[in-house]
Amino acid sequence: MAAALPLLLPSTNLSLNHHHRHHHHHHHHLPIRRNFHLLRHQHLHPPPILQKPNFTTTTTGAGYITGPASDAIIAADDPKVDEVDSGPEPVQRLNAISLGLLLKLLSRHKLRVAASILSLVCCTTCTLSMPILSGRFFEVLIGARAEPLWQLLSKVAVLYTLEPIFTVIFVVNMNTIWEKVMSSLRAQIFGSVLIHKVEFFDKYKVGELTALLTSDLGSFKNIVSENTSRDRGFRALTEASYSTLSKSELKLIFYSSFSMRKVVGTMCLLFVLAPQLAPILGVLMLGVSILVAVYKRSTVKVFKAYGSTQASIADCVTETFSAIRTVRSFGGEKRQMLTFGNQVLDYQSSGIKLGFFKSINESITRVAVYVSLLALYILGGSKVQAGELSVGTVASFIGYTFTLTFAVQGLVNTVGDLRGAFAATERINSVLSDSEVDQALAHGLEKDIRQGGGMDDSLKMFISDPNDKRRSQNMRYMSSLTAASSVRNLAQSGDICLEDVYFSYPLRPDVEILSGLDLTLKCGSVTALVGSSGAGKSTIVQLLARFYEASIYELCFQPWPTQGRITVAGEDLRTFDKSEWARVVSIVNQEPVLFSVSVGENIAYGLPDENVSRDDVIAAAKAANAHDFIVSLPDGYDTLVGERGGLLSGGQRQRVAIARALLKNSPILILDEATSALDTVSERLVQDALNQLMKGRTTLVIAHRLSTVQNADQIALCSEGKIAELGSHSDLLAKKGQYASLVGTQRLAFE
Repeated sequence: MAAALPLLLPSTNLSLNHHHRHHHHHHHHLPIRRNFHLLRHQHLHPPPILQKPNFTTTTTGAGYITGPASDAIIAADDPKVDEVDSGPEPVQRLNAISLGLLLKLLSRHKLRVAASILSLVCCTTCTLSMPILSGRFFEVLIGARAEPLWQLLSKVAVLYTLEPIFTVIFVVNMNTIWEKVMSSLRAQIFGSVLIHKVEFFDKYKVGELTALLTSDLGSFKNIVSENTSRDRGFRALTEASYSTLSKSELKLIFYSSFSMRKVVGTMCLLFVLAPQLAPILGVLMLGVSILVAVYKRSTVKVFKAYGSTQASIADCVTETFSAIRTVRSFGGEKRQMLTFGNQVLDYQSSGIKLGFFKSINESITRVAVYVSLLALYILGGSKVQAGELSVGTVASFIGYTFTLTFAVQGLVNTVGDLRGAFAATERINSVLSDSEVDQALAHGLEKDIRQGGGMDDSLKMFISDPNDKRRSQNMRYMSSLTAASSVRNLAQSGDICLEDVYFSYPLRPDVEILSGLDLTLKCGSVTALVGSSGAGKSTIVQLLARFYEASIYELCFQPWPTQGRITVAGEDLRTFDKSEWARVVSIVNQEPVLFSVSVGENIAYGLPDENVSRDDVIAAAKAANAHDFIVSLPDGYDTLVGERGGLLSGGQRQRVAIARALLKNSPILILDEATSALDTVSERLVQDALNQLMKGRTTLVIAHRLSTVQNADQIALCSEGKIAELGSHSDLLAKKGQYASLVGTQRLAFE
């Protein structure tokens, strides 16, 4: 795993402010924002994907994408990749959640941890003193003890006063510590997901990834939040029994250090108080320990199934509501209800099965406790009658036994919480260890956040420890990257060349999309890319955007890939920091992605790391022919666009996306069918703005309309994964080849 990194897209929030959904035309009463930048409480909403294909293992083969399963590391003292003469060492897959990570996060709160331990000891001392005073109380009442009653009751009152105070200190500190730990853990898990390669998101559905950060981490959070009461978790452990947890579970909880499989709390006092009665408690603890061990073995699969079905429900809900218009257009409500109903029934079945295991375990535990108590009454009563034990001793012993009874019962419930957390941890680690982290992206993001200065608390959570193995791995091999200052210079002055590029998508390694494609995008010129559906046009865009690219193994431990590469001014694209590359490339897609914030903030997202002025946003909107419709909205630039921009028309969404690209002002521009959603008038106005934008910029246009491509400096026709024809509009028409056929049959307007 790579180091934890800064948050790019704030967490998804599917709710919208009802007030902003139904605005009245009184926007002059609302405060006008002078600039657009994301505040801590604001959320962006990338649209979930309706359905993603099942994952198949990528095989090593000829292609710009395909490569070994893990990234390699280049030594920090050897930045020249072509001089590496040793074979690659595989990068160790590090778990997202580990004991070391938890201890590291807890070490940030040493004072609170110390206060929690001290208050826990005080709570336990008060609790374990009460049965002794109760025994003395009975002896005073029957005249067997010469002690003033008021003096004894004053001691009881002191204990009854101190115990709640120490309890408050313990609970407040524990919850505060764990909430902060969970916030850091949740942020680091989010960061780990965010920096995975794109094929990771092709494999897993949005709902599955959402479940990792919600229900699965929620189970982990319950370890503390549900176990701070007297009869659960920490206090039950210190008051009552041996630790019966296995080594794997000790990795899940930091309070494992309190147990160490030593006799604590009640057991110590009981053996000291009445050695004659201690065997009864020994039998009790032995029985409960065996019971818990059996319970752990029998519920592992049940907890995993329960968590999996819960994630399936979340995934179904996310897919259905994110694609509600598709569901409506096909009348698919019944089908979605059937799918959701089946998953709910599976969840119900696994929940009932889990409840059955819990109930049986709890019932057997109670029977064991009651049998032990009955034996204690019989044996203790006979000892009192025989004069071998005092009434006060037996009364105290019974009091401790009840303390032990409730504590043991609570520990059983705590073990159930641990099993749920353990299963959730396995799911998180298995998912995040399943695919490669995008190391080039990881390095750039961490560098940006560390060098940014004045970090907000919400970003500090994503910074890893300087000694973290994941960060050291990342920094070592990234030493070969081109300097950030050079990336923009190269992008502004050099040609972009795709040289003999072969490509297969990782999820479909046997389907070759590009087959030795060669294409040069001249610096400052416009290249139009045309071709039939499936010819590879969008794939070229994804390669230029670096959504997919060859394994870094090829870059660091072999000569330049013989099966193709992409260069900018002669430099291999993979030597560029991905964050820096993203700053020099603007992409406008056919289906633009808008977030459920205001129109102005969507435009300002073109420069997400900067505080964009309102004037700059308005200027970009005017250039994209979006200003007029924006000011007609209920709140102008402060109008919320709805989930996935659903409150705007297709043409409006397209123009907002173009304005966002205009604001970014990158030297490289990619227009993926950018004007296909506009009407004739809007297309003309936007095209004029794009023509101004494209001057002096390296531009790739993928368009279906003849009017968009005929004025390009060169037109490249894709066919069967290669560039079949290349030239100007007039040259290609004169050749009377595939391009002329497309134009002649007007297919260019529809492909």
